[in-house]
Amino acid sequence: MDECPKQVLGSCIPDAVGPVVIATELGEPLDSVQLLQLTWQERIKLAYNIASLLHHLAHSSLGSLAVTDLKRQQFVLVDGQLKLADVDDLAITEPTCVYHTDCTPPRDEFRLIEPEPLFCVSGRCEGHNERSNILRAGLDFVPHVLPLSAPASLEPHIRQIVEAYQGLHQWDSSRLLEASRALVTRAS
Repeated sequence: MDECPKQVLGSCIPDAVGPVVIATELGEPLDSVQLLQLTWQERIKLAYNIASLLHHLAHSSLGSLAVTDLKRQQFVLVDGQLKLADVDDLAITEPTCVYHTDCTPPRDEFRLIEPEPLFCVSGRCEGHNERSNILRAGLDFVPHVLPLSAPASLEPHIRQIVEAYQGLHQWDSSRLLEASRALVTRAS
């Protein structure tokens, strides 16, 4: 077994108001093959973990945080729980703006048909980080996590959650968390 490095790694966080400490756990890297080997129940629990993380990021004590590189490769599994391990692409503040149009997400970046309107409030794009996290998770992550092999009774709920991550429903992280929690309950 490889030995873990015995060094402390750090990163400068621009715009930080005070000291910031981030600790991550060691775990198994999450890859596509590993996801396919998980049971549909385990994958539904991972989807709940994702929704919990997005809700936490949207309501952190530092304000709404964005993970600008939200992909499967950023996560590890620790005792069956999904953990964010790569936080070097964390945005601490909402983007600045002058006009509401400054806050419209680019269609190409998120493959959106019609981007959801966001509003410029006090010089910041209100809700941008939360929306960005949801859409980024929907691009590369959630469609691979939610199971294709779940019972037929769960398929409409799974499809609705996947669509929400892809911007087809205007759900915030609280609504995603609620729907994911309900899916876990239905699956048990």
